[in-house]
Amino acid sequence: MKLKYRSLRGVRDILPEELRYWRKVEAKAREIFRRYNYKEIETPVIEPAEMFIRTVGEESDIVRKEMYVFKDRGERLVALRPEGTAPVVRAFLENNLYVPGRVSKLYYIGDMFRYDRPQAGRQREFHQIGVEALGESSYILDVEVIMLLLEFFRELGLTSVTLLLNSVGCPNCRIEYSRALRAFFTPHIDELCDDCKVRLENNPLRILDCKVESCKKIVSEAPSILDYLCEDCRSHFESVKSVLHSLGIQYTLDTRLVRGLDYYTKTTFEVTVDNFGLSIGGGGRYDGLVRDLGGPDLPGIGFAIGMERLISVLREKELLSDEEEVPDYFIAYDSSLVTQAINLAKSLRDKGFIVEMSYTAKSLKSQLKEADRSKARVSIIMKEDLLGDGKVIIKDMTTGVQEEIELDKLEVSLVGQRI
Repeated sequence: MKLKYRSLRGVRDILPEELRYWRKVEAKAREIFRRYNYKEIETPVIEPAEMFIRTVGEESDIVRKEMYVFKDRGERLVALRPEGTAPVVRAFLENNLYVPGRVSKLYYIGDMFRYDRPQAGRQREFHQIGVEALGESSYILDVEVIMLLLEFFRELGLTSVTLLLNSVGCPNCRIEYSRALRAFFTPHIDELCDDCKVRLENNPLRILDCKVESCKKIVSEAPSILDYLCEDCRSHFESVKSVLHSLGIQYTLDTRLVRGLDYYTKTTFEVTVDNFGLSIGGGGRYDGLVRDLGGPDLPGIGFAIGMERLISVLREKELLSDEEEVPDYFIAYDSSLVTQAINLAKSLRDKGFIVEMSYTAKSLKSQLKEADRSKARVSIIMKEDLLGDGKVIIKDMTTGVQEEIELDKLEVSLVGQRI
């Protein structure tokens, strides 16, 4: 069959067989986030493009190369959201969610869009789970957010992970650090990729995030931002490390970890999977973002988890159950008993059972073959002569064993046994 239409490059369908894994991960996220008093929020997938240009950074790869931007019919420049933090902060401000003296804790689950080169675990439409905590600058909140991320992975069975930790300081720290980076990279300018040559002029910190091997080699010798932190940023980072250490949470310092978004300040972190070399989640503090979006000078911190990568790792490690959800019961019936069959199916569904039935006039033999194809555990056979005596047949589809049972006792029996 020649299809008229196919999905676009870089996007894909998530079919029922796979989607059940996604729902399990999402359910675990909601369960754990609730314990930490986070509330779910949904934001539109389209936002003003200027918001991302301002917050993510005009010279960032996301804005320069990856963001889906277009003018709508009202000549407004809009974008498909490339990340979740700025939209959540925008919604937080627009809907007056700020309560003075209280930390606002929000989480989201949704799709993002970046025009990137499609590859394993990276699509142009991708999905993230993220949290944002707004209104508190304490290092204790940094630690709690990191603990939340690690707890989520641990409860999914991912224990062989590495926590990477860094501080990117504040804007004041980065002035002197940027000078140091320019002084270091300028003699190597001919060895830098074309993008990093531009970054050297506009934002040399972005060179630290470059994935080109020739640049990574030079970056490994670059000055560390930890040597340029102001006293406040240094004290904050030392407190984060101290509490993590006292809690027995191991981490690896990575002074090149800048996370690629302009709004980050102070603590940044990332979690990678051992033996996979993949980052499956990360985040950091963004103490100027709320102000940049027109709100009060409120601090914030959060993280985002890449769903595609996470589920790929979980399946590779066999940490998600492969048990398929199949019907509990299949109702087969004589053609004269349509109403009775529909009523029985509804009654069982009302009690939480998964129930299938035949929708066309077939022989009971054909219906039982259909039941077998549906993988139903038990068939309930409704025959006109038996139903006249108030009875039906239940058949175990695995063993083939069947028995007659009185209809008025059927539901009590099934609910009690949970066959």
